[in-house]
Amino acid sequence: MTDKKPKIAILHDAFLYRGGGERLVTLMAEAIGADLISGFFSSGSFGPRELGFTGKMISLGNPIFMKGLRHAVLKSRFLYKTKFLSEYDIVIFSGNCLDAVTNIGIDTRKIYYCHTPPRYIFDFRHRYMSKFPKWLHSLADMILDREATNYTRQLANMDHIFTNSQNVHDRLLSFCGFESEILYPPTDTSCFAPKRITGWQDNRMIEQEQAKICEIPYFLSFARLSPPKRVDLIIDAFLGMPDQHLIFTYGKNDPMKDDINAKICNNKNIRAVESPNDNDLISLIQWATATIYIPVDEDFGMSPVESMACGTPVIGVDEGGLRETIVENETGKLIQILDSESGIQSLKEVIQNTKTEEWQSMSDACIVRSRDFSLDAFQKSLKSSLQL
Repeated sequence: MTDKKPKIAILHDAFLYRGGGERLVTLMAEAIGADLISGFFSSGSFGPRELGFTGKMISLGNPIFMKGLRHAVLKSRFLYKTKFLSEYDIVIFSGNCLDAVTNIGIDTRKIYYCHTPPRYIFDFRHRYMSKFPKWLHSLADMILDREATNYTRQLANMDHIFTNSQNVHDRLLSFCGFESEILYPPTDTSCFAPKRITGWQDNRMIEQEQAKICEIPYFLSFARLSPPKRVDLIIDAFLGMPDQHLIFTYGKNDPMKDDINAKICNNKNIRAVESPNDNDLISLIQWATATIYIPVDEDFGMSPVESMACGTPVIGVDEGGLRETIVENETGKLIQILDSESGIQSLKEVIQNTKTEEWQSMSDACIVRSRDFSLDAFQKSLKSSLQL
C-alpha cells in the first residue's frame, strides 16, 4: 500500500433486522474509516448512527419487506446501481450482494466477509424447497443450481475471503472449494460489560413496567423471531414451567413476532420487549440469570459473546459456532436438540436442575472468555490483513 489512505467501501446486502451482521459491518466501517453502503436501511434495523458510526452512508433504494420481491429487487440494485464502487481502492462485500462485483475493475481490491454461503442454496435448500409444490421442485432445483454456480464464480473474483468462524470456513470449503481466513465478529466490550463496571445497578430499565419485570429472576432470549433461531421452542419450554420467568426481545420486522406474541397472550411468566435500544438490551442481559440461544447450526452467533461480556452465562445448543464460543460448565451449558420435543425437554432440565449459585459462579469466566472476541482484537486482525 502507498502512504495515501485508501478509499474503502463496505457493501452490506440490507439493514433489515437488528442482527449481528448489521452490527458487525457498522463496527467494521467505523474501525477502518469506510463508507457504509447497503441495498437499503430500514427503521427495523440498527441505525448506524445509533451504533456510533460517523462516516458516509449510501442507500441503494427504499426498504423492501416482501421476501421474494426483496431478493429480486436487491439483486437488480447490486447489478445496476453500484457502478460507483469502481471509484474505491478497497470494497468489502458482506452478505448476499456479490452481484455487484461485476461493476468493479481489476485495480480495486475485492474482499468478501462471508457470514455464511447462502443457506437457501446449500445446506437449507430442503427447507426452502418445502415451500413450493412438488411439481415445481425440478425447476426450483435448476434455478438454485444456477445460483450456486454463479456464487462460486463470484467468489473466484475475490482477492481475499474472510469467514466469521471455523464453522463457516468449513462450510465454504465444503460447498464451494474456497479457503478463507477466520476473522471472528467483534463485541464492543466497552458497551457490553458487567453491571459493576457500567454503574447501571440502580437504572435497570428506562421504562417503569420493564423495571418491574427485572425485579423477578428471569432468563433472557434476544434472538430474532425467525424459524432457524428456534425461539418458539424456548417459549414452549417456559409455558411448561410457570414458576420460571422469561423475557424475550424482538424487532418490528421479525417474521414470527405475531405468532409468538399470540402464543404468550395473557401468560404471566413470559414477557416481550420490542426493539430495545442498546442501553436497555445491555441492562436486560446484565440482570438475567442466563441467556438462551439455540439456533439451528448458527454461523457464529454474536449474542452468546455479548451475553458473556456482560458476565451472564449462556444456555446454548451444541451446534455450529456456539461450540467455538461457549465453554461447557465454565461460561454456560450446551444442550442437544434432536427435535422440538427433545429441545423443550432439554431446556427444562437444564433450567430446573441448575442452581442460581452455579450460574452466578460462571460470571468471571464469561467476562474473560468474551475478551477473545473483543472489538480491539477484531480491529487489529482486520487492519493487519488489509495492510492498513
